[in-house]
Amino acid sequence: MEIAKNDFLQNCLSRAVIEVIGTIAGVDFVRHPESTPKQHNNSGGLTGAMLVHGERNALLSITLSKGDAAAIVSAMTGVNQSGLSEADLYDGVAEMANMVAGRAKALLAGTGYHYAITAPFTIVGEKHFIVYKKQAAQVSMSFTAGEMVIQLGLAYV
Repeated sequence: MEIAKNDFLQNCLSRAVIEVIGTIAGVDFVRHPESTPKQHNNSGGLTGAMLVHGERNALLSITLSKGDAAAIVSAMTGVNQSGLSEADLYDGVAEMANMVAGRAKALLAGTGYHYAITAPFTIVGEKHFIVYKKQAAQVSMSFTAGEMVIQLGLAYV
């Protein structure tokens, strides 16, 4: 039962990432099934994150390189990549996390999974990572479109 429940939630999150990024940026990402790290480690540079409150509380994170973030935020806003400020990138990555969490919430409507979400925030820094002090159950998924990579993380806290 627990495995089926986790698969269902992972499929909703995966679908949310693919649908949201496809809609806002016109980029078709594909999920790669192999990825469940002990800590959310990234060589990217930007992570959009938010807390999810419900039956189980979790941290949802979407990590990508600054270049990939610029391409997606540019498509999302219609502003040329060279015209995007650092603040635009940070806000855009936070908004991606917000839209993915919102889409997942909509996909879960009527299923018994109810949760509230906080305002999104962005973590910035090359080779940054998130370390959880407790043995938190974690889900990690990688998505690619050509050379672009997005890492989605969900850690129950």
